[in-house]
Amino acid sequence: MYYKIVVSGTDIFFENYASDIPVIGFIACRLIEADTEELAVATAKRDILVNWNQSFNADRKMGLPRLNVENVAPFKSFFKPTIKHDYYWFTDEAHKQEHLEKFTRRRTFSFWPRKATPKASK
Repeated sequence: MYYKIVVSGTDIFFENYASDIPVIGFIACRLIEADTEELAVATAKRDILVNWNQSFNADRKMGLPRLNVENVAPFKSFFKPTIKHDYYWFTDEAHKQEHLEKFTRRRTFSFWPRKATPKASK
């Protein structure tokens, strides 16, 4: 079974060269195949920390993030989506909630196209 795990990372140091507001954390989403939810969460956390240390924290200056599981949902679908293993940086709680909304909102999918509304004739 697949699980969609949304994790937030905080307590890091990351300068934001685009503005004066520093980055205080990130959101990461992972699609993990595991037998149990607990194993899926542990695997997602391990993968994020390994990638963090290899990609961003090789010199150990950014710190080790504190990981919080924001959402866990079993993934039941015919089509397995391709989830990019990206980090979505946030600068405050409102910005964090914007990113979380993208990953936790239920998406609807239909095989049938929506009917187009007829255009008014002149």
